[in-house]
Amino acid sequence: MNFNFSHEFDVDVANYWKIFLSPEFNKDMFGELKMKEYKVVKQEDDGKRFHRIQMLEPTTPIPGFLQSIIKSTGYTEIDHLDWATNVMDIKIETAMFKDRFNMAGKYSVTPLDGGKRCRREFKGEVKVGVPLLGGKIEKYMMEQMRDSYEIAAKVTRRWIEDWKKKSAT
Repeated sequence: MNFNFSHEFDVDVANYWKIFLSPEFNKDMFGELKMKEYKVVKQEDDGKRFHRIQMLEPTTPIPGFLQSIIKSTGYTEIDHLDWATNVMDIKIETAMFKDRFNMAGKYSVTPLDGGKRCRREFKGEVKVGVPLLGGKIEKYMMEQMRDSYEIAAKVTRRWIEDWKKKSAT
């Protein structure tokens, strides 16, 4: 199942990334998303590529139809950001069913309005190879991701407004 989430922000691309990649922003955002666990396992930036591995576990309850087969909603997110293109390749590895779950996408940030604003877009695909339930799991994941990206957009807008106030002084 394909997905595409897009939001626009009143900040330039460079400052979007500064905010988005800051540990303080991530702590706040994942707090708003009510993550049970959020930990950066590895982070490197050589000026050309930014690489990060994060472990996360949402507090979202497992739906009834999945409770008998899924015991953990934890996952690892592997990010590779190319600074020249402002595109981050993202791969998600679940704690369970690694061989039956495939989620990957591209998270891109592009300038708008002559570079004064930007658009953040995350598009990719989720495939769950569990007989009879794969489609239901994919649909459930899409709903969860859509809701999470709406919350993340609100947090991002709040941080951008705070950043603008601090920059004006």
